[in-house]
Amino acid sequence: MAAWGIWERRNRVREGQRTWGPNLVMHRASELLQEYRDVQPVNPRMATRSMDLRWKPLDSGVYKLNFDGALFLEQRCAGLGVVVRDSAGLVMAALSQRVRLPGSADVVEALAARRAICFAQELSLHNVVIEGDSLKVIEAINDTRPVQTLYGHIIDEIRLLSSSFMCNFMHVNRRSNKLAHALARRAVLSADIDVWIEELPRDLENIV
Repeated sequence: MAAWGIWERRNRVREGQRTWGPNLVMHRASELLQEYRDVQPVNPRMATRSMDLRWKPLDSGVYKLNFDGALFLEQRCAGLGVVVRDSAGLVMAALSQRVRLPGSADVVEALAARRAICFAQELSLHNVVIEGDSLKVIEAINDTRPVQTLYGHIIDEIRLLSSSFMCNFMHVNRRSNKLAHALARRAVLSADIDVWIEELPRDLENIV
């Protein structure tokens, strides 16, 4: 996947076509590899494990927030998407926000995780599970050690914000995070931020 990403980018540059920046080659390779793993289980055990990663409702009184980030290189911006569901799986609120382009895709994911925390607080939710498909960011949040990366200060803020209420962070695969991803992609249409309470735009209803 990495070799393909380097070769594909080189060909697009040579042909004068639009392409991703050099710093995003490995991110693109990771996305492609994850997509392959999601749809091509190696054996029955892998297939069962993949099914276990599907979105599942939680106990009564617990809310689940899914977050995701998206990059828009041509527009020099990024999108954050957050969706809130109750224990029955019903959409209670959703958010799509456009922000300035940060340094990397990992920073975007960290910003989306922080936005999910802030959104939970704005909605006065006190017992939540927050899920995202960036394993690197989820592991960094759940780890207690300092994060020596460009987004370390964001992780520190997330840890501080989440310490004020019942909050757990969990990793899910991309198929379980489709709605949050669609909301992040939709941010390119927004001037700043869009919020929906107990409803969604019609173009996202089929994803639900």
